[in-house]
Amino acid sequence: MSPSAAASLFVISAVLLLSATTSAHNITLILDQYPEFTTYNSLLTATDLATKINRRKTLTILALTNDRIGDLAGKSVDVQTRILSTHIVLDYFDMLKLYKFKNTKSVVTTLYQSTGTADDMQGFLNVIHSTDGNIYFGSAMNGAPLDAKVEGSVAKQPYNISVLSISHVIVAPGIDGSFKPVTAPPPKAPASNATSPPAESPEVEEPAADAPAPDSDVAAPAADAPAADAPGPSPDSAPADADQTPPPANAAGKQMVGSLSIGLVMAFASIVLAAH
Repeated sequence: MSPSAAASLFVISAVLLLSATTSAHNITLILDQYPEFTTYNSLLTATDLATKINRRKTLTILALTNDRIGDLAGKSVDVQTRILSTHIVLDYFDMLKLYKFKNTKSVVTTLYQSTGTADDMQGFLNVIHSTDGNIYFGSAMNGAPLDAKVEGSVAKQPYNISVLSISHVIVAPGIDGSFKPVTAPPPKAPASNATSPPAESPEVEEPAADAPAPDSDVAAPAADAPAADAPGPSPDSAPADADQTPPPANAAGKQMVGSLSIGLVMAFASIVLAAH
C-alpha cells in the first residue's frame, strides 16, 4: 500500500471514529431506510430538529408516515418546529417498556419543554397502555385528547434511541399560537363586575340630596325667630331708657333751682333782719 493510500485510510478511520464518539445515532440516516417517512425526515432537517436529536442521547421519536403528516407540512417553520418538538420524548421507550404501563397513564417530557417557551403543560405528553391493548400518546394539556395510537416500532438502538410510528400528529392546545386569544376573554369578566359597585353610588346620593331639603326648612324658622325677637326688644328697650333718663336729670335741676331759691330767700331775710 502506498504512503498516500495509507494516509487517506487513516483520515477516513479517524473521521468515522470521531463520528461514532460524538453521536451514537443519526436520525436522518435511520429514517432514510424507510421511504414512508420521507416527508417526516425532511421536516426534521428543515426545522434543524435532526441536529438536536443527533446531539442527544436516550430519546424516543414519534414518527409519522407520509400520509399521516396532514396539514403540518403547510404550516410555518416556527409552528412545525414547536409541534414536532413535542414528538421527541426525552427518554427511551420501546414497545416492551410501553406495554409495562398496563392501564396506567404516565406523563413524559418532550424536547419542546426544554426550549423554555412552552405554556402550561404543552411540553409534556400523556402515555397510556389502554385496556383495549393499544398504547396511546397525547398532549398533557387539560382537555387534550389521548388518542395518537402507537402503530409499531420503526427502529431502535436499545437505551439510546427508539423510533415509533403513531397514527396522527399530536397538537398541544395553543401551541400554534391560538392558546392566548382563547384565554383573553375571562379576565374581562372580573373587570365588569368591579365597575358595578360604583353604579350604586348614584342611588346613595339621592337620599343625600333629599337631606338638605329638611335642613333648609328647619333653618328657615330658626332664622325667622331671631329676626322677629331682635326687632321687638330693641325698640321697646331703647325708648324706655330714653324716657327714664331725662326725668332724673330734670328733677335734679329742679332740686338745685329750689335749693338756690331757698338759699337766696334766707340770705335776703338775714340781711333784712340785720338791718333792723
